[in-house]
Amino acid sequence: MRYLFILVALIVGAVDALTLKELKDMPKSRERDFYIWRFIQEQNTTKEQAKEAIKLRLNTNTTLKKAYFKKTGIKLGAKRANSNTKDLKRYRALINKLIKSGRFYDEWLKLSDSKKLKVFILAGRANRALLNKKLDSKTYNNLTKYYAINQFIFRARREKLTNILDTIYNNRVIKGSKINYNNLMLIGYDCLRGNNSNAKYFFYSAIYKAKDRFHADKAIFWLYMATKDKKYLNKLASSYDFNMYRLIALDFLGKPYPMPQKEMKLKDSKPPIDITDPIAWARLKRLIFSRKLNLYNLAKKYNTIESAGYFYYILNKASRDTKQYFPIIYKEYIKDYPIDRQAFILALARQESRFIPASISRSFAVGLMQFMPFLVKHIAKVRKERVKLEDMFKPEVSIRFANTHLDYLYKWIHNPLFVAYAYNAGIGYTRRMLRRKDIFRGGKYEPYLSIELLENAQANEYGKKVLANYVIYRMLLKKPIKITTILKELTTPKLTDKFR
Repeated sequence: MRYLFILVALIVGAVDALTLKELKDMPKSRERDFYIWRFIQEQNTTKEQAKEAIKLRLNTNTTLKKAYFKKTGIKLGAKRANSNTKDLKRYRALINKLIKSGRFYDEWLKLSDSKKLKVFILAGRANRALLNKKLDSKTYNNLTKYYAINQFIFRARREKLTNILDTIYNNRVIKGSKINYNNLMLIGYDCLRGNNSNAKYFFYSAIYKAKDRFHADKAIFWLYMATKDKKYLNKLASSYDFNMYRLIALDFLGKPYPMPQKEMKLKDSKPPIDITDPIAWARLKRLIFSRKLNLYNLAKKYNTIESAGYFYYILNKASRDTKQYFPIIYKEYIKDYPIDRQAFILALARQESRFIPASISRSFAVGLMQFMPFLVKHIAKVRKERVKLEDMFKPEVSIRFANTHLDYLYKWIHNPLFVAYAYNAGIGYTRRMLRRKDIFRGGKYEPYLSIELLENAQANEYGKKVLANYVIYRMLLKKPIKITTILKELTTPKLTDKFR
């Protein structure tokens, strides 16, 4: 970890020193958090100045915590005393009383529904095993009326409490159930793997718990997989979202992919924003989400070639993402690459930053292609190129570094979905994932089920979205490919990677 700090310091040390006053003048945002981190790391920043700066933060990530501790010796976010200590002691006393009775399960059944859930959650793995018995439908359905049912299901699945799981799998979701979307989908997958015909009921219920169109379409897709009823494919085909599930449905139906929203004609004039300035972007975001402006009118101000990313971002927000754009931006920096590489870089940029060059993530990944500072240093060394961290806010530099990084990833991985996993979660994670014996090995619902069962939920969702972007960009760049063609390769290692 000390090595990481040295790398970051080498990059950050090359920039102009910040002042506390400059930090205070910035809007409260993740972008200011980034500059607070930089300020704290500066050699001339004192402990007292660091203590003042940290008060300005919006959020606290691991990177900021480590820099602050190194400067001041103070740990941020130390665990506070639990305000529910008395409540926990009371429940633990209750658990001990139930166990000492010698009739733990029977006494547990006599508790109120909310207490049943609390005791189950707090009892510990060994004691939960004593509760691993089938529940009658009425008892279980009453438990599902509380949000704690999700912790109940999580522990039952993780600890393989087979009798409780049998209860879960064989009871349909009732009205008023608090089982969340993720658990409904996981229960559905479990039922599919166990040849339980109830899977369709869980996927159907998940549709109405979905937080957005992407997740609703995922549930509809799996409802089709569980029933093979083509009406669900037709429903997916009419979705407004250009996601993986819609594209698969179109392939299954033998229909062509629709074109996304047509690109607008952009003005060749000076942009109203410095596209390399994260604080200017932070201020613009405040306007966008203030709900005080007509976003279509605001977008017009950013209709220039240089600020195209901002223009399309605002248009997406104006339509609440029902109108989706796949602009081919910064083509002058990718025109010499092969079409598939152009498409992949555009797919990544659309997902990583929505084409905002000054973008900063919660974890302080920076720029159009969202590089972590330590990776910037590594790629600069590979390229034998001297850069400052703020150079990543220049689109041409960010794209150049992304291309170099992709050259490395493609030496080991040949399928765009797996490359997307590696770009997001690292090549080490991807290697470990591919060497698992229980996924991407063939089967009735493969490779689709394996895609859903990755341990890293963020990489899972990210990969799906990048893949859909890639397929659409291949179509727009006149070198189309079907998404199912790419997915069919996933269970054939010689076509996808050098790790298996």
